[in-house]
Amino acid sequence: MSINTKELDIKLEEILKKVFKIEKINLESSIEDISEWDSFAHIQLIISLQEDFKIKIPFNDAMIMTSIPIIKKKIMNYLQ
Repeated sequence: MSINTKELDIKLEEILKKVFKIEKINLESSIEDISEWDSFAHIQLIISLQEDFKIKIPFNDAMIMTSIPIIKKKIMNYLQ
């Protein structure tokens, strides 16, 4: 599955809003910026990313995916 950054931003924004149950998201945010981003929400986020992008995220990567820019970079790598 090939995706450009614009498509990734749109899809990622949808996923983040759904998982965190919020209406607006800054794609430069991190776990420190979003109060809804707790450990349970993080697990939900990883599962959603795997399902929506049809990728497998290794545990080590899941642990460091604590900001949206890192998530975007990792997803782009998985989809290449």
